[in-house]
Amino acid sequence: MGKYFYTDGKEKYGPYSKEELRNKPISRTTKVWCYGMDKWLELSQVPELSNVLNSIPPELNTKPTVEVESNSVKPENEPIQNSETKIPPSVEIKKTPSFLKWLIAIIAVILISLFAYRLIQNQSEVNQYNEIAANSYDSDEDFEIYVKKFYRDLEFYGIYPKKPKVQIIKFSKLDQLDNTTHIHGLSFGSDDDDRIEIYINPSTWEQFNKPMRYFLMYHELAHDVLNLDDLEAKSWNEGKLMYPVISSYENKNMDDFIESSHAVFEKESE
Repeated sequence: MGKYFYTDGKEKYGPYSKEELRNKPISRTTKVWCYGMDKWLELSQVPELSNVLNSIPPELNTKPTVEVESNSVKPENEPIQNSETKIPPSVEIKKTPSFLKWLIAIIAVILISLFAYRLIQNQSEVNQYNEIAANSYDSDEDFEIYVKKFYRDLEFYGIYPKKPKVQIIKFSKLDQLDNTTHIHGLSFGSDDDDRIEIYINPSTWEQFNKPMRYFLMYHELAHDVLNLDDLEAKSWNEGKLMYPVISSYENKNMDDFIESSHAVFEKESE
């Protein structure tokens, strides 16, 4: 008497006799195999198991099946083997396509790289800020006159920003620090309504004339008080308050400054 294996699509079980097979959790569509069969067949397709099939109640809402010719007849010249020791053919199990695995891996690497880059960038910004702040110092320069005039100009246009709790405006030798050698001023209070924090390069301040000093101070105050960003360093932006290359304004006069700063305030008041 032959013995049979059956599979649930993931694992193979057996071998079992016909009588043992009756007591297993199988259905009419369960795939079975025994020695002499070329491939796994559904239980309903194996004539030898008709008695087992008849003991299983029909499934509800069954769909019509196409009759498939059984290939369970053993070839005449095939050598006789013990049905209990014959290894059944492998069951096909669907796996994730390799290209999809590669795609997931690539996306994961990109995300991890971006995250690591952002961490490094943030740490670099923190280190830069700490170095600038540590090298800053007070002076006799009265930066408060620029701040007061800035707020008066805002009020003229009906703009009343929150007055910050912290105000730090100091010199720091930016031209002697890494990554800031060509920077004339930096602000760190943007998007923080409770803080104005500006550092000015002293040699720049010494070289700048009066209009350029106003351009520089109003530029940094616009960052911290109005949360404005730099404009692109394009020719059509030259002359505007938020143009990032203030050093090119050496030929500007106070009328140019007033026109440029008031254009910003007028736009912000809309």
